[in-house]
Amino acid sequence: MGGTGQYMKHGREKSQAAKRLLALSLCAVFVAVTLLSATYVFTHANHAHDRCGPVGNCTTCVNLTAALTLLESISIAMAAMALIAGGFFIVLPVRRTAVFHRGFSTLVRLKVRLNN
Repeated sequence: MGGTGQYMKHGREKSQAAKRLLALSLCAVFVAVTLLSATYVFTHANHAHDRCGPVGNCTTCVNLTAALTLLESISIAMAAMALIAGGFFIVLPVRRTAVFHRGFSTLVRLKVRLNN
């Protein structure tokens, strides 16, 4: 029976490590996409127009518009997540202190006599 508990604990540790690795990779992709989009916008801001496209549109302008739209949507999502995280950081400490006071066991609370 002792081996089963150890196996489950090891499985949980592997699961936690996998979750952390996934979160780290998502953060890395997010940062890379943001930096590459911003770099593209800054390097091609003052470009010469190429009106030779199939519809007469400038391909660089189309790509700039797409990159700006991506950056705008990312910034809106970041602002929303900042508000949500801020709310969690306000609520969680209040909840934790309430649980801490309720579940804190002392000898007096357990009514243990120490006068042998």
